[in-house]
Amino acid sequence: MELDHKAREAIEDIINRREGINSIQAQLKEDIKAIAEYLAVKPAQVARIVSLVERERAKGDVLEAERGVIDAAESMIPVTASAEEQDA
Repeated sequence: MELDHKAREAIEDIINRREGINSIQAQLKEDIKAIAEYLAVKPAQVARIVSLVERERAKGDVLEAERGVIDAAESMIPVTASAEEQDA
């Protein structure tokens, strides 16, 4: 396959845009890390918040669905006696 000038320019443009995307992704990762440090949580928790907000804005009802999943999971955990009841 031989690449003419137009094809080379198009490929070079793709490479340059990918480099830009990688740079932006690295910056976002550092921003998430900084926010996590500020909040004293793990970066994955901040990334999860960002993801949920993005999905909620795009589709709606995402947070309500997540609440439903959490409620269902909580209902599967056996209720234990409180510390006061155990001391009695």
